[in-house]
Amino acid sequence: MSKKANFSQLVEGDYQLKRLVKQLDQLNQLLHIVQSALPPELARVCQGVAWSGSTLLVAVPGSAAATRLRQAEPAMLAALDQAGVHATAIRAKVQVALQQGNPMQTKTLKMTEPAKTAFSALQQQIEDPGLKDALANLLRHHRKGK
Repeated sequence: MSKKANFSQLVEGDYQLKRLVKQLDQLNQLLHIVQSALPPELARVCQGVAWSGSTLLVAVPGSAAATRLRQAEPAMLAALDQAGVHATAIRAKVQVALQQGNPMQTKTLKMTEPAKTAFSALQQQIEDPGLKDALANLLRHHRKGK
């Protein structure tokens, strides 16, 4: 028996699950309507929809997408209206969990040997104890990561 057949039998036997699947289908249809009214690069980042009263909430991964979504609100409302869906407003909801990967690359800085030698010589010449300790910590850190 296929997985789809097993799923269908499971859904048919449970009223609550059947209701949830129907609601999920309706939300997916709304998402498709919204995405069809948007430029492809913006449609791709719209990941889900939900209702809050008569306001349709659209999940996006960041503030840039949220801004563009606000600008496209009239077109999305018109598409929903044409499909027979009444929404008074559309609001973007930024969902950080939807972001792909780490947008900020961390830098791995390594101090060259001549730089370590120069900082070491500088540390010997400095009289200020706070600055001397800071240079010692800097050198210790860079000697660990050889």
